[in-house]
Amino acid sequence: MPSVALWLIFDVCVIFLKREYDYALRICAYLAGNYQCGPISLAEISRKLFITRPFATKIVFQLKNRGIVHTTQGKNGGVRLAQLPETITLLSILQGVGYRTSISECIKKPDFCPLPAPCKLHGFFIEQENFSVQALRSRTIAEFAFTDADFDLTKAR
Repeated sequence: MPSVALWLIFDVCVIFLKREYDYALRICAYLAGNYQCGPISLAEISRKLFITRPFATKIVFQLKNRGIVHTTQGKNGGVRLAQLPETITLLSILQGVGYRTSISECIKKPDFCPLPAPCKLHGFFIEQENFSVQALRSRTIAEFAFTDADFDLTKAR
């Protein structure tokens, strides 16, 4: 079932992911589950993961440019992971489609916040950002791999 966003919860830190990030993780998890099967067509990925073909194409293109997936053209072509699923972190996938780790602009831009320093929220945001980055860096897509056998496609949608 398509979702507007995905919430990743790591202890107390919650990360809100936009649809593009959700789809990138889905695509990579599906490719990880089918890693031994060779390339999977973009049409099949789109159909089975309920992602429009143009959106799936955009995401695969971004992941290819970051070295996360390989694409092969032709009759037996398709998409596959460029590395072993056990070596691809969630963070690298998300960064491959544009995820930036800053929780608040105040961490990146010193003049963003009009409050006088030291702001207690600033320290909290830095702590949460570090926590979320570590959580995403410590998990690999192999932990979330799935195949068609893992879910009933007749119940989806």
